[in-house]
Amino acid sequence: MPKRYLVFKWAVYGLATLALVFLSSLLLGRLTIGGVHFLLLPMFVGVVASYEGSLASPIFALAFGFLCDLGGAGPLPGFYTFALTLAALIAALLAENLFSPGFLCSLVSTAVCYLICGLGRCLVHVSDGAALPTVLLLAAREFLISLPLLLAVFPLYRWLHRKTTVDY
Repeated sequence: MPKRYLVFKWAVYGLATLALVFLSSLLLGRLTIGGVHFLLLPMFVGVVASYEGSLASPIFALAFGFLCDLGGAGPLPGFYTFALTLAALIAALLAENLFSPGFLCSLVSTAVCYLICGLGRCLVHVSDGAALPTVLLLAAREFLISLPLLLAVFPLYRWLHRKTTVDY
């Protein structure tokens, strides 16, 4: 695969993800449902992992997580760099071995990413003295209110994957 092709492909994925982050913060940044904010970062990584596999998606997640951590999004420094990379690797391995690319695969990959990030955030908050049932309930509610937005995110990444994938 030519190096120029890879740079173009991942630049397109990166720009699309940054546009989604910008739009989500602009449109959903102050919106809460039941006192819970939307959390779309694991969704972006999950859908990319469902299409790009266990070699490329963890690198994407590492770069994306690093940018999220630079922006101060995580509960700890480096949290999203580690959590999203691990989540992408596990989700991509499941997607490669159990599903063919599609909506169901993206749904499962996204759920895995939310589970790993949610459990990591729960561990951080419980170690700070928060009650475990409260923190688990918050993570579950974030997942449930964010999940319907997969119907908007999935088609964009599917289209990007189709337009940027070349078989050699």
